Amino acid sequence: MSLSIRNKISLLLAIGYWLLATCSFAQDTLPQKKLFINFTGHYGFIIAHHANMDYLIKHHVPAGDIQFIRVTNGERPWEKIYHNPEMGLGIFYAYLGNPQELGNAIGVYPFVNFPLNPRRKFKLYFKVCDGIGLITKPYNRVDNHKNNINGSYINCYISFRLSTEFYPAKNIRMEAGIAASHLSNGALAMPNLGINLATVNLGISFLKTEKKKATTDAVQKPKPEIYNHKYSFLIFGAAGPNQTTPPDGKEYAGFTLSASCWLQATPKSKFGAGVDAIYDFSNIEDAKRDTAFDTNNSLNNLQIGVKLGYELVIGKIALPIEMGYYVVSKTKTDGPFYHRIGIRYYVNKHLVIIYSLKTQWAVAENLEFGIGYRF
Repeated sequence: MSLSIRNKISLLLAIGYWLLATCSFAQDTLPQKKLFINFTGHYGFIIAHHANMDYLIKHHVPAGDIQFIRVTNGERPWEKIYHNPEMGLGIFYAYLGNPQELGNAIGVYPFVNFPLNPRRKFKLYFKVCDGIGLITKPYNRVDNHKNNINGSYINCYISFRLSTEFYPAKNIRMEAGIAASHLSNGALAMPNLGINLATVNLGISFLKTEKKKATTDAVQKPKPEIYNHKYSFLIFGAAGPNQTTPPDGKEYAGFTLSASCWLQATPKSKFGAGVDAIYDFSNIEDAKRDTAFDTNNSLNNLQIGVKLGYELVIGKIALPIEMGYYVVSKTKTDGPFYHRIGIRYYVNKHLVIIYSLKTQWAVAENLEFGIGYRF
């Protein structure tokens, strides 16, 4: 597959994911008390998490972002549970210190900013950002063959930030903190070591207070949660592309059919266990080097895994973390364990939209886009 076609596919997948993440935060347009615009500057460095990427890191990394923030006000049950977190959209830009081989990084992301000590004057927040990233100088075997970190323009952008905030004036807020950010394409295109950034940051926000409109329905009582059964069962199917090494190698598709049971232990947390059936065509290419694997028998490529999982529940959104073990697998080139992180959007009582990243520990295998049914 040519580079241009691959980038078009990655762009479509990333746009679909971004729409999923954005619509997840656009739940019920209720009147809000506070709106912010934030400007933040960052300064830090690229973490050399692999020995053969040291030569690409030449300078420190200055960066900045702008965020549009609204403060929730407890009109939905999950907002009260999380002490009225902030939500919004942001744009991130970073100079990666090596314009010839790494270029610059740009991120567009929705986020949630959780207050950790809401009753203190100097507030502490933990911000989770998850969106689309753009690398301006990805690997190219002709023009940029030294870049062994990123193989595509379009990437996922993830950032976690811990900050303290205070108000020097009524409508001005200052903040300072630390952040860890990551950009990679989930093995959609090789190479895919990814860029990890560690930064300190300083920011300023300007507040606009919105006059609350008098309403008869929304203010009187919060809307009930769509689904609050203690136990639930989830069945989903998902598919996604990946690429094998070396760079510019073939692209393959991976498919997953999953069934799991979940216990909602608290309003914030679910714990679950289940079974995955996985069929990844890239395994067949790897298995050609193993004489004990009969590639003519398609069932040899079927993997069955059992898993344990956790979901952080934020209204209609769930952020799952799963760890699985292959009980049936004839291809174990990367070991018997696999993992899954991502986002699930519970559209209604039954329908679930799924985006996740399947990994072998810290090594990405493939992105997964899917749909599920909950009962």
